[in-house]
Amino acid sequence: MEAFGKWKLSENMEILRATGPLRGFKVVELDKLLPEVIDVGEHREKANWRCRNHAQKHWLVLYVVEGTNRIRIEGGPDILMRPGSIGCLPPKLRHSEQYGSEPKHRLLWAGFNLSVLENRYPEWKLSQCLQRPRFAHGLLHLEGYFRQLIREATRSSIHQVSGLRLALDALLLEVVRAIEEPRDIFSLVSIHPAICKALGILETKFRKRWTVSELAKEVGLSRSRLAELFNIEAGYSIHRFLSKVRIRHAEILLSNSDLPIADIATDSGFATLQHFSRVFKEVNGQTPFDFRRGRVSAPIKVV
Repeated sequence: MEAFGKWKLSENMEILRATGPLRGFKVVELDKLLPEVIDVGEHREKANWRCRNHAQKHWLVLYVVEGTNRIRIEGGPDILMRPGSIGCLPPKLRHSEQYGSEPKHRLLWAGFNLSVLENRYPEWKLSQCLQRPRFAHGLLHLEGYFRQLIREATRSSIHQVSGLRLALDALLLEVVRAIEEPRDIFSLVSIHPAICKALGILETKFRKRWTVSELAKEVGLSRSRLAELFNIEAGYSIHRFLSKVRIRHAEILLSNSDLPIADIATDSGFATLQHFSRVFKEVNGQTPFDFRRGRVSAPIKVV
């Protein structure tokens, strides 16, 4: 069992940060702010880690960022989850987990109250859709939805409740679509499908050092056509958009983990700490060190 340190985020909630080398985190007591969301977080594990048979008290949706995770459902099938896989588990479902041999494993998750959401969106038929464990794969675009929910959960502001509600609703809508309406995600939006695909690639594979030519090959456009359309549709150059995605990821790690800043730079896709620090300051007006120091308002105590 991981040991966690406490960081009081506000009067109503706190972040628990893992004190070991893997340094995951979870934001708890969110239902004090918004009854439909219970907790969110990021879990990191080493190769071949096992989690014994257990059950949670509320609905849980999981997303695999790195590694593989085999979920064994008591009295049911084994499900292998890979990067881009989601799993939605109902309360009181007993299951165990076995991580693969990959050196790094990372999961994002959100716990939620189904009854509140079902009253708000009866047309989604959530009880019918999620009354049993549901899984879907190849949904790399969903990482952005999880990251947005985590950002709202860790951003204490007068708009936090609205931000949490909108982020959770958007995430669960995509989960329901993935389960009930399997289709190409890029057919669901009105912008050019190749640009939508490029946005999804950059949002989820931001650690790769993309060139415009490589991205153009991925989406089936010429280099010049991709650059032209991307500026029109996204409002940014490809390079600037990718930098923004990487910095958003770094902000989460700076706020919610004790990882060294050099490790955060690498995990966010930057080749060097110097490049990361320069881009971060251009975006935020302060260095990564100053950003982290400003977010930590209280010392961490091991519990």
